[in-house]
Amino acid sequence: PVADGTDSINAKKQKVNAATSGAKNTVHTGITPESLQYIVAPMVGGSELAFRLLCRKYGATIAYTPMMSSERFAVDEEYRKTEFQTTPEDRPLVAHFSANDPKVFLQAALLVQDKCDAIDLNLGCPQRVAHSGHFGSYLLDPVDRPLVLSMVKELSSNLRVPLFVKIRLLNTIEESVELCQQLVAAGAALIAIHARYRVNLVGRSGPGARDGAAHLDQVRTIRAAIDPKIPIIANGNVITWEDVQKNREDTHTQGIMSAEGLLDDPALFNGGTKVDKFQLAVEYLNNVALHPVKMKSVVFHIRRMCREELTQYQLLEDVVAAKNVDEVRQVVLQGMAYRDNGNYKHDPDKAKRAKEALERRKYEEGKRKAYEERMVRKAKREGKELDFYLRQGIEPPTEDAIKELK
Repeated sequence: PVADGTDSINAKKQKVNAATSGAKNTVHTGITPESLQYIVAPMVGGSELAFRLLCRKYGATIAYTPMMSSERFAVDEEYRKTEFQTTPEDRPLVAHFSANDPKVFLQAALLVQDKCDAIDLNLGCPQRVAHSGHFGSYLLDPVDRPLVLSMVKELSSNLRVPLFVKIRLLNTIEESVELCQQLVAAGAALIAIHARYRVNLVGRSGPGARDGAAHLDQVRTIRAAIDPKIPIIANGNVITWEDVQKNREDTHTQGIMSAEGLLDDPALFNGGTKVDKFQLAVEYLNNVALHPVKMKSVVFHIRRMCREELTQYQLLEDVVAAKNVDEVRQVVLQGMAYRDNGNYKHDPDKAKRAKEALERRKYEEGKRKAYEERMVRKAKREGKELDFYLRQGIEPPTEDAIKELK
């Protein structure tokens, strides 16, 4: 048997409150053993409020916000309003941040700790922006270990809510175990493990690529090596409800976190009971009407959760072409009508246009890859790091940068 781990979370909160306010912890975080079972992963452009509420309706017990920049969150009120949205029913909630400075991270966390149940440090983002911004999984190298541990210690000692950490695997299981032990010693109250390695930016191949199964056997080894009072969460290899049950049993973890599985089926945690995908889409769009979402995310979600149905009725490109949420809703309702009334007829011309659009996207993707390969060769000739040019232009330039260029 594995301890539920919430005793450790509550003990850390009481210790922090005693140190910072001279009184016992009276802050309700809503984190219980049950709430750690089925978790909505942090997803940029994916785990926004409207989608979190949909997943909660169908079994998710706790959810993470999309990744937020602690640097911007600490100083930009408009950014905070845009990126952190929640409601009373959106609990328990984990506010998920990228960070590489203890003081700035704490400043950001203090602004939101009364509106969530835990703060989470992103040590798992594998993308280029994380490399260029020096955060996420690119803080897992040994040279940055003191910085990482100082952030964990700073926040765990000064917040009224617990500090969680989300990581990826290191090159060896021994290194991963050591990292987790150090995080716990520094004050981490929970560790979520995406059981894959970091992405190899050059060539996008190798053990860091997204492809392939997650190494859940390593999560089980880490679980066995860490104080059982500290919750360990497994992330990876979840497509069906059966996967959720099996992975939790195999890893002995307190809960299962899902990203890709929930994007395809927001009712993944619904105990094996299937929910009509068009119905899920309509419910999501109803949430969007109450809690506005960027159009890009709306299209992304509808395409993911209804891909099979939209493809069957030649409506996938219609969603992509939609200019607003109402147009997306009309496409979804058209799909439901086709299915329910049985009056769908295949359109050869539309199929031709869809094929041409797909071929165009493939062509553009090929040109992008060819450009990346040229930039890698250029960096190699000049003696620079191979991803030197790939890191350029990832983020929009600041006004000061533009003035300097002028």
